[in-house]
Amino acid sequence: MKKYTSILLMFLAVICQAQENQNKILAAFQSGKYTVFKVEKVSYKKYKMVKVKKQWPITFTKSGEDVSNVLVKRAGILDENFKPDVPGHPAYFNFSTYRLTFINGIGVYYSWNGKEEATTKYVFSKNGSLSKKYEELNKIVENYSKAVFKNQTNARANVQEQKAVLAEGERKKNSLQDKQVSSVEIKLVNTPKKVAHFSEAIKYGVVATLKNGSKLSTKNLGGKIPWSDFKLTHKGCSNTIDEVRVDEDAKSLKNDRVTLQIVSKYHPQLKATKHINTTNNLSIQVNQQGFWGHERHKYVTVFQGKNGQHAGRGDNLTIKVKTVNHKQTGVKLNKIDIYNTSKKKHVARYKLTTNTKLIVNNKGGRGMNGDEGRKSSPNGGNGGDGGAGGNILLIKDPSVTKLNIELNNQGGDGGNGGAPKYSSASRGRNGVRGDNGRITKQVKSIKLNF
Repeated sequence: MKKYTSILLMFLAVICQAQENQNKILAAFQSGKYTVFKVEKVSYKKYKMVKVKKQWPITFTKSGEDVSNVLVKRAGILDENFKPDVPGHPAYFNFSTYRLTFINGIGVYYSWNGKEEATTKYVFSKNGSLSKKYEELNKIVENYSKAVFKNQTNARANVQEQKAVLAEGERKKNSLQDKQVSSVEIKLVNTPKKVAHFSEAIKYGVVATLKNGSKLSTKNLGGKIPWSDFKLTHKGCSNTIDEVRVDEDAKSLKNDRVTLQIVSKYHPQLKATKHINTTNNLSIQVNQQGFWGHERHKYVTVFQGKNGQHAGRGDNLTIKVKTVNHKQTGVKLNKIDIYNTSKKKHVARYKLTTNTKLIVNNKGGRGMNGDEGRKSSPNGGNGGDGGAGGNILLIKDPSVTKLNIELNNQGGDGGNGGAPKYSSASRGRNGVRGDNGRITKQVKSIKLNF
C-alpha cells in the first residue's frame, strides 16, 4: 500500500509541475553528453531499463528564452533533430514518430499512440543514474503531457495568429499590391509536344514588369508573386494555377485551342492572354465493358451459392464521326461522338487527327469463378458464364475519308470451375464464353453540336 501511495504522490507532484512547459524545465539542462538507459524486454510484458555503455551528445538550441531544437546524436553518431510541438509552450519535442520530454532531471525518448499512452524507448540522465522503473516512466510522461496539453490552447492560438501575421507580411512583400506595375505576361514553363485530350499538363507562370523596369514572377518562374494576386478565366482547359490540362470534352474546344487568361486583382486594367493550339494527336482508349460476375450483386439481387455469378453484357453504343478542319492550323480532324444507347447518355466527345488511333472496348464481363467444394457438397461450383459483347453502330459522315479506330466487342470469358473438396469429387465446369457483339456501319450525313 505504501508503494502505491508513494507512486500516487509522485504522479500528483508531476501534474503540479505540469504547468511548467518544456522551455522552463530545460532552463536547468545544458548541452553535453548524457548517460543513456535503453528498454530491454525481460519476459512477456516485462521490461527493465539497462544502462548503455556509451554516452550520447545532446545539444539544446535556443531562440531567445525558447528552445527551438534539441539535437540528439543517437548512438553518438546519428543526428536526430527534435522540434517543439508548440513553439513557446511545448509539451514535447518531436522527430519522425518519436517524442522527447524532459522532466525530473531526465529526458524520456518515447512513442505516443492514439490512446494517449507513452511507450518509453530511451532515457537520458543528467547525473548518470535512473531510479524509476519502465512502467513509472511511461506514466510520468503521460500525465505530464496531458496536463500541458490542457494549457496549450491559448499558446496554439497565439502561434497560429503569429503565423498568420507573418504569412500576410510575406504575401504583401511579394505581392503586386501597392506597387506600380506597367504590364503582366503569361509565360510557359514547358511546351508539351502534344496538346490534346488526356495529354500532359501545360505548366505556366506570370511575369510582372514594374514601372521602374524590374521584373517579378510567380514561384514556378523563380519569383514569389502569390497566385492570389490574379483572377483566372482559362478556356478549353482546367481553370487552375501553375498548370492546366486540356478539357476531355471537345465541346469546350470550339476554337481548337486552349486559352490562358489572367487579370491583376490590384490593377484590373492589366490583363494577359496566351493561346495554345491543340494538336489532337494523342491516342485514346474508351472502356464501356460489361460488369464482371463477382460484381453482379451491385446491379441485381443475387443468391450466392458455390456457383459463380454470370457476367453482364456490354452496352450498346452509337459512334458518330465527321471530318472538319482545325480552326487554327487547317489540319483534318475527326469529330467523334460516342453515345451509350443502353444507358441513354454521352460517353465522350473527342477531336482527333485522322491518323490518331481511338480504341473502343465494349466487351462482355468475365464470369465469376466457382467456389471450392464443401464437406456437405464436395463437388466444385460451376464457373459463371461470360457476358456478351455490346453492339456497336458506327455512323460516318461522307466527309470522313480516314478513320483510325479499333472496335473490340468480344464476349467475356467464362469463370473457372471450382476445385473439388476431395479427389473423389468432381471439379465444377467452366463458364461459357459470351457471344461477340455486332458491329454495324453506316455512311450518312450527320450533324454534331460541338
